[in-house]
Amino acid sequence: MTLNVHFVGIGGIHMSALAHILLDDGLVVSGCDRADSPILQPLRDRGARIIIGHNEHHVTTATHVVRTAAVPESHPEIARTIELGIPLQTRAELLSEIAAPRDVITVGGTHGKTTTTAMIAHAMRASGRDAGYVIGGEVPGFCVHARRGNDPWLVLEADEYGRAFHHYAPQVAVLTNCEPDHLDYYGSQAALEEAFLRYVGTVKQGGTLIAGVDSPLAVDIASKLEVQRPDVQIVTCSSRVPADYRIRSNGDDYELATPSSTINGRLRQPGEYQQQNAAVALAALDVAGFDGPAAAEALSTFNGVNRRFQLHGESNDILVLDDYAHHPTEVSAAIAAARQRWPDRRFVVLFQPHTYTRTSYLLDGFRSCFAAADIVYTVDTYAARAMSGEEMTAEQLAGEIVAPKASYAGSVERSAELAADQAQAGDLIITMGAGDIDAAGPIILSRLGADS
Repeated sequence: MTLNVHFVGIGGIHMSALAHILLDDGLVVSGCDRADSPILQPLRDRGARIIIGHNEHHVTTATHVVRTAAVPESHPEIARTIELGIPLQTRAELLSEIAAPRDVITVGGTHGKTTTTAMIAHAMRASGRDAGYVIGGEVPGFCVHARRGNDPWLVLEADEYGRAFHHYAPQVAVLTNCEPDHLDYYGSQAALEEAFLRYVGTVKQGGTLIAGVDSPLAVDIASKLEVQRPDVQIVTCSSRVPADYRIRSNGDDYELATPSSTINGRLRQPGEYQQQNAAVALAALDVAGFDGPAAAEALSTFNGVNRRFQLHGESNDILVLDDYAHHPTEVSAAIAAARQRWPDRRFVVLFQPHTYTRTSYLLDGFRSCFAAADIVYTVDTYAARAMSGEEMTAEQLAGEIVAPKASYAGSVERSAELAADQAQAGDLIITMGAGDIDAAGPIILSRLGADS
């Protein structure tokens, strides 16, 4: 019998990745989502049946159904799946099955997961190996963001939301860093730290943890694992303190001191955080047996990930850049990287907060993280649900931000029009957020008279 796997919410970046892997296997794939999106077209092109909208009848021909942990059992398609007795899995459970027979590198952490995973996959591909990968973002130069591959190695992004990263048993686990985030789900920083400790504890017997020790919480987690799992080799990476892999920056160039040699390289994206990502990526590749200098050479051709420090276009000496930053640490790091590359431009930031609760519990960080910008516009919050009445709105956030000039702009469209109308030659306009703020870039460029 031909397996027919149906994905509820197939338009998500992680769900679509799994759909691509099952298509690699020759399975029949279908899926639905509430709205169409560009991420669905490659699946259609490969033969997947995509349905817009949700209906219980969508699952009647499926032999298996996959959902995210966020989809409740009361969802009509899930309820019908249970009623019919069709096997039902979460995406993390399915990915765990896919990963089980492989040599796995998982990449977890609060920041840098997607870029680091993509760096590792890019270097593996450049080596001529047909390694598998599952990346939580679209990567220029990759046909799709997930591939089964025939090599023993599989690198996958390990997402902490919903404790998805507890389902894998990696040979090499990467912890890029750890900071408070997703507290709406975890409830407390202590619970979040415990979840990350459990993540690094999923490493196979005799495996390796690669820890970015520029993060104090990551240091604490690695230290606890060292006590709990003396069989695990702990490898440290840093751009600031002594470590097994110590990266030193010279602009876009870097020098990486490893336990056995020194590697010199160059990255196309600026910023200390990109070099931190490169350090843990190169450490993971080294531990996995890939050639270090060749991997560094491969990273010199790495063009990044969509929505990560991505240039939309230019008009009349006005640059428009987009970045996925939606946490205070990410915001300040992206602005610092932009200052490194364009030190003399006026910085205009359009920031879209990501959920009301995150804005509230990260407010202290948001107050100060825009300090290096010249003008900040807050955009209506991207949220999956209505406010409870106590959380921070984008308009209120504008009044809290410490910046030379901060104000509330309203919708994505309105903020784009406002930024374009007030832009001056020499400006850098940065759209920031994990929602739909990237739609502002083409609007700005169109209003300025350029094509994105």
